[in-house]
Amino acid sequence: MDCAKDAEVTGIQLSANFSVIQIYASNIQFMDTKIKAINGEINKWAEQLPEIALLKSIPGIGETLAPLIVGEIGDIMRFTNVKQLVAYCGIDPSVRQSGNFVGTRNKVTKRGSPFLRRALYVAATTAIRKNPNGWLVNPVIYEYYKKKIESKPKKQALGAVMNKLLRIIFSVLKNKQPLFNYSRTASCSVSSQ
Repeated sequence: MDCAKDAEVTGIQLSANFSVIQIYASNIQFMDTKIKAINGEINKWAEQLPEIALLKSIPGIGETLAPLIVGEIGDIMRFTNVKQLVAYCGIDPSVRQSGNFVGTRNKVTKRGSPFLRRALYVAATTAIRKNPNGWLVNPVIYEYYKKKIESKPKKQALGAVMNKLLRIIFSVLKNKQPLFNYSRTASCSVSSQ
């Protein structure tokens, strides 16, 4: 808005530009207030869902990602196993067939919800980072990522981390148990794979 006012003061005939900028700025301000109101409603409803608290027990998933993941997955009971959830998210490897040959590619199918895939990507990149105080956000997932990066390119290793996080999410939601002792549980599952 200040830039639009400055453009008007310069003396150049920019009144049309000033009006257009003013309209765009007011539209952005209007949308920002609506987005804040919607986020407030989401947070209010999220506080009432036990699934949100369960997901927030996983390091790397917080206030923003937990409601998004729960909203996109829906009722976890509709998935009988984790492979169905992985396929629903679209992070399973694509299959290439020719005659009797059946092989997998290094690419994911991207069939499911792009919002859920994006949330898993953000959770995975968060889980392998350090906090501002220098501590790892999720040491077990970080070690899993380091192990995978030895034999795979970075994007494939991050895809493996997304898959691992989705398996943890499935287990937490299906068993209705938060990850209290995450390091012991996850280190056992990391070493088994």
